[in-house]
Amino acid sequence: MEFQIIFIMLCGLAFLAGAPLNSYVLFVASCRVERTASALLFLNRALSDLIFNVCLPLRIVFIYFLHVDWARRLSSTITSLHMFSSAFLLTAISVHRCVLAARPEWAQKGLMASLAFWVGLLIWALSAGFSLRYGDLCEALIPSTNTSRNFRVSPKKIETTVAIQFLVGFLIPLALSLIPTFGIVLAARQGRNRLIQATQPLKILLGLIPTFFICWLPYHVFYFLQLSATHPPHSLEKGSAFASVLTYNNSCLNPIFYLTMEEEFLRYQQRARNPHTADHLLLELAD
Repeated sequence: MEFQIIFIMLCGLAFLAGAPLNSYVLFVASCRVERTASALLFLNRALSDLIFNVCLPLRIVFIYFLHVDWARRLSSTITSLHMFSSAFLLTAISVHRCVLAARPEWAQKGLMASLAFWVGLLIWALSAGFSLRYGDLCEALIPSTNTSRNFRVSPKKIETTVAIQFLVGFLIPLALSLIPTFGIVLAARQGRNRLIQATQPLKILLGLIPTFFICWLPYHVFYFLQLSATHPPHSLEKGSAFASVLTYNNSCLNPIFYLTMEEEFLRYQQRARNPHTADHLLLELAD
């Protein structure tokens, strides 16, 4: 009983912190920031975080109090949707940063915004496809003691699901995000692409990637521990529950990175509209 109280309190804090912050980020990205490729990608990621946070009360009420199986499967699908979309969007943001650093002239022709729009739609489609196919299977691996088991899944399907979620939804996107980021860091240390560093601050990306890794790694680790355990102990189920809370904390931390960069990004936009400062920035890029 004490464990459930602590778990519900942590989920409540994650909801109260994450939902307002992500709502504000969506408002800023929609109303105060120009429709650039970066803004569209971050807007999609904030939307994914907001959907994840808003559905948190559904997870608590319908699963832990009313014991509704369809709500459990829906919560698992939403968790999977958020995981895949966040990972894919993080990869897209990293690749976009790399393109800005490597081809700034092409990136500033306005083509990137329309391309980012279609990339966002493709990411949502892929995330929905993976979630609808595998979302309800992972929750079958770690059933709550208060939840009925009216649906059964074969162990082979569960193993496949855990492997696909770890590889496609975590490890591969993380590796694809780190590779272009390291390239940008090396270019920055050599003093190149100063215009790109001003318009697309690297700090936000260096904050998003470690946060994603730290908050989602325990989620996958406990799934693998459940696979290796014939009769999972109660402590392992508690650890899995807290690992799921940590994923909600990730959706609370992401908007903090966005908001810390908002003032700097808007200040640069004002400088870019000024012909004198814009020419100065272009001269810096040419050096």
